Parts: sequence; C-alpha cells; structure tokens
Amino acid sequence: MILRRLKEHTQAQHERVEALVRVMDDPLTLQQYREVLGSMAGFYLPLEAQLSDLDLPQVFRFEARRKSALLRRDLQVLGLSQTAHAARAQLPALSTVAHALGCLYVLEGATLGGRIIARHVERQLQLTPENGAAFFASYGDTLGVMWKEFGAALSGYAAEHGGESEILQGAERTFGALERWLRRTETAPA
Repeated sequence: MILRRLKEHTQAQHERVEALVRVMDDPLTLQQYREVLGSMAGFYLPLEAQLSDLDLPQVFRFEARRKSALLRRDLQVLGLSQTAHAARAQLPALSTVAHALGCLYVLEGATLGGRIIARHVERQLQLTPENGAAFFASYGDTLGVMWKEFGAALSGYAAEHGGESEILQGAERTFGALERWLRRTETAPA
C-alpha cells in the first residue's frame, strides 16, 4: 500500500528528475557520463552522510544500501579529482525517521533504474562495475531481493508506526532537492 502511494504521489517529480539525468543519451560521451557522476556525488555523498546520522531501524540495512563508496571509486577510476565533486546539494529536511524512509524510497527506486543505466553505459562506453560503472550497477544480481526487502521493511514500518504522510513528505522533499540540484548543475559552467 505505501509503495503504491509513494509511486503515485511522486510520479511527476520522478519524471522531471529522470529527464534531467542525461545519461541515457545515444551517443553518450565519457564527458557526459563523468558530469552525471559528479552531479550524483554532490547529492549522494552528503545525503548518505546525513542519513547515517539518523537512527534508522536495523531492518532497513542502510549500511548495505549505501552507494557513496561505489560512487567515489567510479570517480577515481574515471580520473576525477577529489575537488571535482566538492560542491554539495542543498539537502532535503529529514527531521524524522519517517522522512528518512521516504528519502530511502527515492534512493532505492533510483537503484532500480540504475540497472538500465548500467547496461546503457556498458554498451555506449564499455564501462562495467569494475572500470567505472559500479554506482549504477550497485546491487548487481541482488537488486530484486534488495528492492523486495526494502518494500517489505517499509510496509512493515508503516503498518506498525504509521507516519505515511511523513514518509510521503520525505520522498517529495528528496525528489525536490534532487531536481533543484540537477537543474543547478545542468546550468553550472564546466
């Protein structure tokens, strides 16, 4: 129930964000891909740090879901310096666990889309998880299991604790912050 509500509630935001992530272009250049990874770093690195400071229920296995290390590795493999992703997005306000779970919904949903992106990046640039595309291929063969596990945990949390409106707010705020960040980085000088 909560997953369906989240999808319906954030559909328009999801579509706007997806349109801003210019990684499915054909042809896709290495420079475009590097810029997308830099933008993702500016959002994911501080956001995952913020989430790690919250007391998320263990059932969500947040540490196993973090993608910052994969993103940093991709950036390093592709020759981006430490300062190349120094800019940080304005993060969504996540003042409750329920808000954070809405945020995780957005990040986990992006991971589902990452599989399609990873295939495209491999076809276009011959990049694999081993040589620069680990972030988008993050869960590998366990993607389906990780998504089902997340959905079950979220449904269980909502059934036990309520807070559906805060979960929806957290997702909406995360999509909004990501959209603002991507619009900013899209127009930023190279």
